[in-house]
Amino acid sequence: MWLLAASPAWAHRPGLSYARIGDDALALTFARPELAGALPAGGELEASRLLVGELLLEGTSLKVNDQACEFGDPTLRSVEGDGVELTVSLDCPHGERMYEAGFFPRMEAGHRHYVEAEGAAVAVLDAAHTSVAIVGTPDPWTVAARFGALGVEHIWTGYDHLLFLFGLLLAAKGLRAMLLVVTGFTVAHSITLSLAALGWVHLAPAVVEPAIAASIVFVGVENLWKPTAARRAVVTFALGLVHGFGFAGMLLELGLPRSALVAALVSFNGGVELGQAAIVALILPLLLLLRRAPWWERRAVPLLSAGVALAGLVWFVERVWA
Repeated sequence: MWLLAASPAWAHRPGLSYARIGDDALALTFARPELAGALPAGGELEASRLLVGELLLEGTSLKVNDQACEFGDPTLRSVEGDGVELTVSLDCPHGERMYEAGFFPRMEAGHRHYVEAEGAAVAVLDAAHTSVAIVGTPDPWTVAARFGALGVEHIWTGYDHLLFLFGLLLAAKGLRAMLLVVTGFTVAHSITLSLAALGWVHLAPAVVEPAIAASIVFVGVENLWKPTAARRAVVTFALGLVHGFGFAGMLLELGLPRSALVAALVSFNGGVELGQAAIVALILPLLLLLRRAPWWERRAVPLLSAGVALAGLVWFVERVWA
């Protein structure tokens, strides 16, 4: 069945979990850190399946006309990255189903739960909205709105991507150079985001995440040598391709809904670009103003660039050894 084969293929982030609801099975995928209290430090996952099942399924239900579906015995397995997937069989009467996620009180604040049914996005739940009706395939506009909002949130919380962009803008001399940097980054990451999300190109997260951190180190160090606008444009595009794989990570975790694939991909990428544009609109005027100060390029830019490189180095070490 599609449900059992559609495991997320990228590293799973704390604060975001997934439910895939099929005709006869329910799969819940969480990042390991969120289940640490129920998982062994090492060894066989099977020994913890009942404990994890109790943690996730207590208060969680799937109902048809207020009649609860019966859950079978849980199975537990690791999925690529740091994800853990709990699967139970379902015995449900026919009819419109209501899904209730009961584990939010045991998760950290801000946790979000993505729900997919029959290959289509249904909802993103949180502590204030813990249930959703499974009423069939949502229309493309609904899918576009959901994935667009996720794209905005992804870039606003993607601190590594933002620091990379900030490092690029630091050394840009004037408005034209800054806009060239932003455009190059946008075009590059849009290309690889689309290719990776459609499954045409694959790069493992174990390679992508350290590479993104390394790109931040590179930009911070290169700023100290005052790169030319032409060189920086080439570097921005090349490294932006790497960041596109990072943007694709969340989208691949969620799974593009087959019923509205184009709407989901275009709106997610559009959300990323909209969120990025909002941030650039805030910092660009400030950077242009600061460039007028005699101390900015001579002292502030080298100091801030060193900070960018140091932050990237810390992330690189963390991701290599994660």
